[in-house]
Amino acid sequence: MVADTLSRKNARIRSELQAKLGLNGRTLEQQASKVGRSLPRAVIRDLRAVVRADVAQGNPRLARMADTAATGRCADRVLAHLSGIDRGALRQTRILRKLAAWSAAGIAVFVVVIWVLRVQGRI
Repeated sequence: MVADTLSRKNARIRSELQAKLGLNGRTLEQQASKVGRSLPRAVIRDLRAVVRADVAQGNPRLARMADTAATGRCADRVLAHLSGIDRGALRQTRILRKLAAWSAAGIAVFVVVIWVLRVQGRI
């Protein structure tokens, strides 16, 4: 029963990682390895705990040693965070950051050009 609940939560985490962050992978472990810096540290720590429990489910001795209550709480925290992610807001933030970088580079180039013209005495 507990393993069934954890496997359901793992499946939901896998589908949320795919839907919200676009992470593909055959297993939860592969998807978790691709997270990088897109999630906060605490969520990544909880996700790693869920992955360890998922891997332990394959071995009966390790499965008995796993703390299912703590793993369930970790899975709930990961799911709560992933359900709060808005993909449109992420896209908008990414676009705005690129525009800010381009405008900063443009301002820097403009300042350098003005400085060069001033040094040459053309201004």
